[in-house]
Amino acid sequence: MRYMQIRRLAAFVTLGLGLAGSAFGQAENFPTKPIRLIVPYAAGGGTDLVMRAIAPGMSEALGQPIVVENRPGAGTITATEAAVRAEPDGHLLLAVGAPIYLNTALGIKTPYDPLRDLAPVSLLVNNPGLLLVGSSVNAKSVKELVALSKTQKGGLSYASAGPGSIAHLAGELLKARIGIDMLHIPYKGSAPALADLMGGQLPVAIDAMIPSGAQVKAGKVRALAILSTERSPLLPDVPTIGEAGFPGLEASATFGLMLPGKAPPAVIAKVHAAMRRAVSQPATRKQLDEMGYQVVANTPEQFGVYLREQIATWTKIVKDNNIKAE
Repeated sequence: MRYMQIRRLAAFVTLGLGLAGSAFGQAENFPTKPIRLIVPYAAGGGTDLVMRAIAPGMSEALGQPIVVENRPGAGTITATEAAVRAEPDGHLLLAVGAPIYLNTALGIKTPYDPLRDLAPVSLLVNNPGLLLVGSSVNAKSVKELVALSKTQKGGLSYASAGPGSIAHLAGELLKARIGIDMLHIPYKGSAPALADLMGGQLPVAIDAMIPSGAQVKAGKVRALAILSTERSPLLPDVPTIGEAGFPGLEASATFGLMLPGKAPPAVIAKVHAAMRRAVSQPATRKQLDEMGYQVVANTPEQFGVYLREQIATWTKIVKDNNIKAE
């Protein structure tokens, strides 16, 4: 009896070692076939353009084609679930935007946990928010806007791209942290919100650098601050929110890369190295800079910390203000 137990134990250990060796071998040989990069948005959008900018350089570094596959719909949930269910061998990558943490913060039920079922590779770029006012608004700084809001009965109206958007939550963050008196006016997208801001129908809006930076450069609206730790080379005269006197209030539409959650560390490291090589190419970096994005390209560990911080920050804002996703 004891002999049989020992044989079973030996067989179990051998099987375990074999599986581990197989997984190690797959990671060492990765990639062995073309790689799919799922973008949970339609072609031509910001996330799509960023991913198509870095895909050629990553393909060159990895020695395999990278095929960008657009899967829009369901608030990015459909595409994200497909990535979560994919074989975690590195041959499927997922582009992620702000919904990867906002869906959780807003209490939206998803068939996955982004922190458990996905593996961070890198936060690639930021599309920082801008605090905007119409050209006729009598405020040339954030502090002046705060003071102006307190003189208006009911405060100032501010526009966002919609309920639960990063711009909406950023507005509530500003209200909570700097005492600006504002009433949220949701729109169905950035374009109509900016149109009404330029037309004088409302005094304040919060929107991402892309697309609103073009309207600032054209002099049609005025940016009081960029909601980032760094100024943008596209709007070098616009101070950061910290420089305006209110540090720690950053809000950006972020684009990153993730893998299925059980991807081997060696595969994550190879994908990350390929990404770093791609964004370091002068032509790719210039392309991203000219589009207006702030290149981050941080580590998997840093991206993981960032995701947890974003979920914690926006969950509190959502609960404190009883914000509902639509």
